[in-house]
Amino acid sequence: MAIRPKKPFIQIQDRNLGDEWTDWQGHLKNGEQNADSGKRVFLGIMLTTILVVGIAVLSLWYMITPRLRQFHPQLPTIVGLGFLAFWGTLVLWFTLIVLSILTGKDLLLRFGKKEFSITFLVSVVLRLGLRLGISRDRLGNSFVKVSNTLIRMTASRVKPEKLLILLPRCLQKPLIQKITAFSKQLHIPVYTVGGGSKARQVVQKIKPRAIIGVACERDLLSGIRDIIGQIPVIGIPNVRPEGPCKNTSIDIQEFEKAIQTFLGPEIHLTLQERFLYKLTTPPPFGRSPKINAAERSIPPARRGNGQINQQSIL
Repeated sequence: MAIRPKKPFIQIQDRNLGDEWTDWQGHLKNGEQNADSGKRVFLGIMLTTILVVGIAVLSLWYMITPRLRQFHPQLPTIVGLGFLAFWGTLVLWFTLIVLSILTGKDLLLRFGKKEFSITFLVSVVLRLGLRLGISRDRLGNSFVKVSNTLIRMTASRVKPEKLLILLPRCLQKPLIQKITAFSKQLHIPVYTVGGGSKARQVVQKIKPRAIIGVACERDLLSGIRDIIGQIPVIGIPNVRPEGPCKNTSIDIQEFEKAIQTFLGPEIHLTLQERFLYKLTTPPPFGRSPKINAAERSIPPARRGNGQINQQSIL
């Protein structure tokens, strides 16, 4: 009797870290350093996509109506109702996503236990957004924020050993060391990966119930599309002061929020670590870093000269 091959725990497309930047010309632009965008960018293009789909469906129905009537007088009506139901489902899906974000309640569309994934129209949304002059990085950043918001509404708490943290090789070494030290304290598996093949091996080994991934918007977009619907994943976009795939950084507070999503709100990073991040990370588009009153209370001698203190473990 033939033995069936074991079904993989999850399907992840093979790609190497940096593959999404093969078209980069080496010119450092603001969008390639920090593509920070609001949720409305992705949602606005998604709404435009749904409206375009509605117009296309209506036009198709109008053109094929004479042919359909030749088969049966009622066939155009039946087909028209089918098209209307399809487009109405898209409108309902989009409306529930927006209401979920606005209210903070899980109102997402489901068919049985299967959630209607947000990645359903991502490819079309990206193409339309690029045609409208919106960069791939801004679209990706906005998509990650929308996806993270929805994941936070639906995610369940997991055991630390069932939470997997995936880091890119281009992340600053002090940050990798700090995240690794913090993760070891809580027994969270953390791996530095260089592509889809390595990520798949790690996921197959750990079999996590939740994932936190750090990468650029392009790699996050590709990875989330592979995993979403199978494992809840929160993406942390990196900041690229020297360009893609080189000495990148992250927002430590966003990393903390991701940890809290899966492990609980009692997990906190130190106040000093947040301050050091603001000292060592260039603010986007030339803005000055914001330092709150609590952070000003840290004695200057403890603030350092802008260099990360590797003894300040979380």
